[in-house]
Amino acid sequence: MNYLSAMSFFDVFPTFDESPYSYTIAPMLLITGIIGIYSKNFRYKLLLHPYEICRGNRRHTLLTSALVHRNWLHLLFNLFVIYGLAYDMYGCLAQEQGVWIAVFATPILFVAITVFSNLLQTLIKRNDFMFTALGASGLSFGLFGFSFFYFPLQKTSHSIFPFIKNSAHYWLYALIMMLLLSFIKQVKINRQLHIIGFLVGSLLALCVRWESLPNLVKAWTN
Repeated sequence: MNYLSAMSFFDVFPTFDESPYSYTIAPMLLITGIIGIYSKNFRYKLLLHPYEICRGNRRHTLLTSALVHRNWLHLLFNLFVIYGLAYDMYGCLAQEQGVWIAVFATPILFVAITVFSNLLQTLIKRNDFMFTALGASGLSFGLFGFSFFYFPLQKTSHSIFPFIKNSAHYWLYALIMMLLLSFIKQVKINRQLHIIGFLVGSLLALCVRWESLPNLVKAWTN
């Protein structure tokens, strides 16, 4: 009991210095997400509408659609993932390329994952007038992809599938699971954006750390 009472918040969670964007971006998304849930007008101004974007309108929503969510479950899931994986991305960049690179590169990568994921979905849905999208799921799944591919040889395991031995194996398992889940039409989620974001984040990890590419080949061939 004395040990538990002596524990502080930062004994469990990262400090601001260890993960500055967990404590800046996540609260911002929380505030805009709450406003979007209760304000239809605010939500409409920020949501993604590919049909209009491809006709020269609402291009800002390639980024701003990540700021609003459909409901509390949608918002809280993305906040949980972004809070945790912002720490992972920042830590990986700081470890390999230094703190100052991590400070500047992390928000740029956040924006890049969000915009490129939304842009690809926009191109796919450009003629669908009824389609709209909102939420930071593209970013969330992009951070998963980035995390798996930045250090593809990092050892890991799976309680059910013993052949999963590193991050590259886990990446392939996650992609297969997302593809299989895309056939379950009853679940009302933007599966397409999840897969696109996952692949965009993975590609950006290889662009940021070129050493990951030969490591990836090694992870899948050894």
